[in-house]
Amino acid sequence: MLDVRAWIACIVLTLAPACFAAWHAGSIADLLPAMAIMPAWMAAATMLTLIGVYASMVLNRVACPTQTLVRMAKSNWRRIMEAALLVALAGINMITFMWIKPLLNKLVPFWADPLLANVDKAIFLGNDPWTLLSWANVPFAGVIYHPAWFFSIAIALLVAAFAPPSPRRSAIIVTYFALWSVAAPVVHSLLPAAGPIFFEAMGYGHRFSGMEHNQETLIVANYLWDFYQSGSYGAGNGISAMPSMHVTTSSWVVIAAYALDRRWLAPAIAAWCVIFTLSIALGWHYAVDGIAGAAIAISTYLMAYRIFIFARPATPAWQSDPVPEAA
Repeated sequence: MLDVRAWIACIVLTLAPACFAAWHAGSIADLLPAMAIMPAWMAAATMLTLIGVYASMVLNRVACPTQTLVRMAKSNWRRIMEAALLVALAGINMITFMWIKPLLNKLVPFWADPLLANVDKAIFLGNDPWTLLSWANVPFAGVIYHPAWFFSIAIALLVAAFAPPSPRRSAIIVTYFALWSVAAPVVHSLLPAAGPIFFEAMGYGHRFSGMEHNQETLIVANYLWDFYQSGSYGAGNGISAMPSMHVTTSSWVVIAAYALDRRWLAPAIAAWCVIFTLSIALGWHYAVDGIAGAAIAISTYLMAYRIFIFARPATPAWQSDPVPEAA
């Protein structure tokens, strides 16, 4: 079972932004469209769980995998229910940031785009990083970017949900919630930026006019811009570049794999590289957005881990939960 303190932290970190959004929104009904993401979120989690368990049994040549799966579900129903509740709460937590983003767009005017673009150019020795990554902006890149991110965090949450109880597990789970509920809105408020794809539309000039955009990217960008201009709410709307939550949460996926099950570490790193590269190449983020996001994810986990490791009674080394190593 998940540490009670971790459950309390996750619930508070979800309720706090939800209450903030409800207080500032014109109507509760304005917030409901974003909840349309939940069925897809839960369906993806269920599908990934079933595929993962079934594939594992097939690879291990388990006789009658379907019957074995049913028996496992019956004997582990409490653990499955806890995992389902955790994944559902994580989905709602992510949605609360989707409520907060359009509110921040109203409350905190954008100003940081030129600054972040200049920081990028300084880091990359006088080059805008998107010009160095134009090779990655292939026609199907937009189709890869969002699904790769979505499925990677869903898999990491499932790994965390079914992992044995430990301070590492509690810290990983609480970190996920803290990134969405605290880090993302606070950093956005300090450095409100729209991203290179909206640079010209925000009136900052033609610096990124040479960047090409594929159809999928343009569809999403137009969707976000329409909601921004109308000031209304929708599923997944709101504009925010700093920090890149795609890269921030992808960094969290790498941390989760390292801390809980290192068999997933190589795929997690590969997914991070793809998402970081495409976040720049497609124009959604400045490179510094992802660099900052990775630093935030690491520091948040380290703080959470220290809290949980120091808040428990001392455990003999031989009773500690081992971290599975890569095969």
